[in-house]
Amino acid sequence: MPGGANEDELADLERRLEVPLPVELAEWLRICKGEAICAGGVFEALPDQEHLDIAATGALNPRWRELGWLPVAGDGCGNYYVLINYYLLINSGDLLGKVAFVDTISDPNIVEYIAGGDLWTFLSSLLMRG
Repeated sequence: MPGGANEDELADLERRLEVPLPVELAEWLRICKGEAICAGGVFEALPDQEHLDIAATGALNPRWRELGWLPVAGDGCGNYYVLINYYLLINSGDLLGKVAFVDTISDPNIVEYIAGGDLWTFLSSLLMRG
């Protein structure tokens, strides 16, 4: 069973991201800080495995930070699921708090589709698909 992140690990992630974590993401990371579960894994709060680290994955595409996208999982093929506008108040509209699929081959800065109405719905669906 995967372990959760402690408060120091969450604070370190916030420091590396330079923004506060969304409440629901912090809650999830306290349960499971990230594991290589599902095809591409759910991302974590520690940089010990860069391919699963939230901050390192987000740094792969600096535009995501400008858009307010926070990577939360991968599909195993180089594409990502991102939490939309997790800290930006501008241009949030109907997408605020939703999880979207980003096809990095097609365009890494465009939402392909909404994968979950919120983080918990997305995670439940992802983990059930296994």
